[in-house]
Amino acid sequence: MSIVAIDYGAKRCGVAIGENVPSEIFTVERSRIFELLLKLEVSTVVVGIAFSMSGRYSQQTFECVAFAEKIRKKLHKEVFMVDERLSSKMFQGRKNVDGLSAAEIFERFIAQGGGIYQILEPQPVPDPIVEEVKKHPGRLLIAHISDVRLCRADCVVLQEEPYYAYLFHKRGCHVEKDERFLEEFAPFDIIVTRKGFDHEKFLRPGGRVVCL
Repeated sequence: MSIVAIDYGAKRCGVAIGENVPSEIFTVERSRIFELLLKLEVSTVVVGIAFSMSGRYSQQTFECVAFAEKIRKKLHKEVFMVDERLSSKMFQGRKNVDGLSAAEIFERFIAQGGGIYQILEPQPVPDPIVEEVKKHPGRLLIAHISDVRLCRADCVVLQEEPYYAYLFHKRGCHVEKDERFLEEFAPFDIIVTRKGFDHEKFLRPGGRVVCL
């Protein structure tokens, strides 16, 4: 399996290509990255994704995800995202920092530790549930659900998968990755979540939880 790992940047992208280890490491202008990817014979693309140091989503996070989504749509390849926090700082003061950061992203993916996410299609919620949630008044929390049809004004989303978080962000929702930040927005009048998750502590007395 051949892999290309990319350290996404505003002007330049670091690139690392290989199989089990990076065999080529270099930097390319961002304007040329798709031209390069179309020429490469790779099965998997890995993009470094930036989170804040606290682990929250940021504008930079969603810029990285948008870039990864564009790759998937253009190349029709498997696209993964890897938490790249501190990858650039490891190589400060060295030549080809972007390329070395891409190599670090490559190695994190190969190691298959935490912080690896794949871009996959959202899982739809049954239409009657969507309609029921839309009719329920008050403040809404959507937790661990990927169907953006549920979102509405004054909606907060708890979503660990960056791609799904990005889709809700594009709809104007506020998205958190970690439930410890939900206290800032609670209480909620209705919570839509998956079975096995308990978010009732964020529910307003008399509020409703919809478990899927």
